[in-house]
Amino acid sequence: MAALCAAAVFPFPLLAIEAASGFLLGPKYDQRAMYVRSGPGEEWRKTYSGPEYRRQAQGKLMNLRLAQGLFHDEWLTEQPFDPGKNTDGLIAALDFYRSHGVLMINVSMQGGNPGYDEKVNGITRQRAFHLGPGAGASVSGFRPDGSLKPEWMDRLHRLLRAANDRGMIVNLMYFYQGQDEQFDSTEAILAAAANLTDWLIDRNFRNVIVDIANEWDVRGWDHDNYIPNNLVRLGDAIRERFQKKRTDWALPVGASSDGRMLYPDSLMKNVDLVLVHGNGLKPEQKGRRLADFRNFDRPILMTEDDNGRASTEAHLALDLASCDLLFERAQGWGYMPWVQAQRFPFRWLPGAENQVRDDMPAAERDMAYFHAVLDRIAELVLNKPPCGKKK
Repeated sequence: MAALCAAAVFPFPLLAIEAASGFLLGPKYDQRAMYVRSGPGEEWRKTYSGPEYRRQAQGKLMNLRLAQGLFHDEWLTEQPFDPGKNTDGLIAALDFYRSHGVLMINVSMQGGNPGYDEKVNGITRQRAFHLGPGAGASVSGFRPDGSLKPEWMDRLHRLLRAANDRGMIVNLMYFYQGQDEQFDSTEAILAAAANLTDWLIDRNFRNVIVDIANEWDVRGWDHDNYIPNNLVRLGDAIRERFQKKRTDWALPVGASSDGRMLYPDSLMKNVDLVLVHGNGLKPEQKGRRLADFRNFDRPILMTEDDNGRASTEAHLALDLASCDLLFERAQGWGYMPWVQAQRFPFRWLPGAENQVRDDMPAAERDMAYFHAVLDRIAELVLNKPPCGKKK
């Protein structure tokens, strides 16, 4: 009989949280570490500082890619879907994630790949906007002129506040390939970056890390590749909002690479932390890529990884090995629960079972797989993980 993990909430203070990289804070801090503080004027401390955490976890940021937390496909007619309830479901799962040592979730203002093309959920479309209704998808928190959609911002507000109450960080992806074509001009893209940043500043949401563009180095960007070709300009436009509003704080700004983990020095010098994805690379390949970053004076943070979309024992071994590797050699690892939470419809909680066997029914195995990954994160981060194991 496989062991079951308790889903009890790990005790943590319900404090506001502000996030920063050591590089952003300045030379007095560990440049490659991640930091948090409980409010303006409070002391900056490395993440996972305190008696409940393993010493090896300090300065790291274990995370989950949950890009669809704000999702609304305006062309979705095949199945009923309530965007507000979807976000509420993610909020309801935050305590479970936090109890397993997850400190950050990654969500998108333009969704992610919902797996429509896999034809497993009664939907046989692609994810790109330019294909139009019936063939593509329309997923964006921005209007064509770069202004913000109120219903999206309501969901984002609730999610950021809920994360903040739990001492959690949100990695917010501004733009997604295949949906940037919704903008009617490059000026609208710049306006969108400014408008979203102003919205965060005006509401004092400091528990955010900005990912300018999800996988800037993949195909699928529109406007003559404006976003990937202008990451520095977009980053500067975001930072300028803090200057113009005369804040005494700023959010860390980065831009995520695709699964090849390639990051040019020219971009590294213009971000506050290096965000990479690792999909498709074996753990040993990820290790070689990390060696290429050894001279980077920024945190190296993986914010998306899966080592095979089938929830098999073999794939789980690769995911756990990747988790261990990035925890040891970088500043954190981010798992993408493809079947559970990336592919439509989205299920935010794992099952009670945490043992994965290939002979299990697929749905049961998928949920156990997600739980097993969370258990490994807990073992790495917590002195007393929910399942009683310790790395």
